[in-house]
Amino acid sequence: MTDPRPQAILDALLDRCAEIHTPCGEGHMTWRAWNADRDDLPVVVLLHGGFGGWNHWVRNIPTLETRYRVIAADLPGCGDSAEAPRPYTGPSLAAILSEGLDIAVPGEEAFDLVSFSFGGIVSGLLAHAQGRRIRSLTLVGSPVLGLTSTGPANDLVEVPRGLPPEESAPLYRRNLQNLMVHDPEAVDELAMTLHMANMAKARLRSRGIARTSVLADSLVDLPCRLNCIFGADDVTLHPDLAGVRAYVEEIHPGVDFRVIPDAGHWVQYEAADAFNTVLPDVLSPPA
Repeated sequence: MTDPRPQAILDALLDRCAEIHTPCGEGHMTWRAWNADRDDLPVVVLLHGGFGGWNHWVRNIPTLETRYRVIAADLPGCGDSAEAPRPYTGPSLAAILSEGLDIAVPGEEAFDLVSFSFGGIVSGLLAHAQGRRIRSLTLVGSPVLGLTSTGPANDLVEVPRGLPPEESAPLYRRNLQNLMVHDPEAVDELAMTLHMANMAKARLRSRGIARTSVLADSLVDLPCRLNCIFGADDVTLHPDLAGVRAYVEEIHPGVDFRVIPDAGHWVQYEAADAFNTVLPDVLSPPA
């Protein structure tokens, strides 16, 4: 029987992955691979959102690993990865990721890239750098037209570092409920456990980059197939979901654009069952 306690769920995933270290600033970037020795399986690379870590995909990896070799990053300055050299930009972060991918997925092996939120912001640049072998880019909850400085996505409270957990937890819960999900009850103990752990490690300041047009610009002449998966009630989208869809369909006619109802920004967590059905359907078939 699977232990339902949040830390046990996370530990079980960590117990069956292999770690890969690649250059990042004065240290290394950490990648985790499930089915690391299964060269017969197609590769899916997962990039998490800002202030997050590999565990943003905790409810998706168990399904994906039944049919893929799964590689999940801790972005520079997040999780167990070192900080990127400052000042960092979208292009400089994408360069670190591309160099790391050449090690984590060596040679000319093809892969599908699935990127959540801020991970998506740098993914268009990464796709261009990896154009020789990327099969598809799937954006999940990424603000394609840039994150605005007003609106509900900015209705967050600052949590001072060093605040005791009993005082910080209610503030983190409020932020998750306002930014990440549609149904406040979706912020369960697993979400709280991984979020508080991620926030304790987060050093990357991503919002400045997320407010630029770097993703919208980099999606032009993309060297691979583009897919999009969004929660219908994602508060990070600007100007709105219809506007994002119109832009993407204009530059990528025929894009596979999926909207999951009754879900917010963290759609792969809040609506995991629906997401785990949709994602394999939109990914490129194995070569």
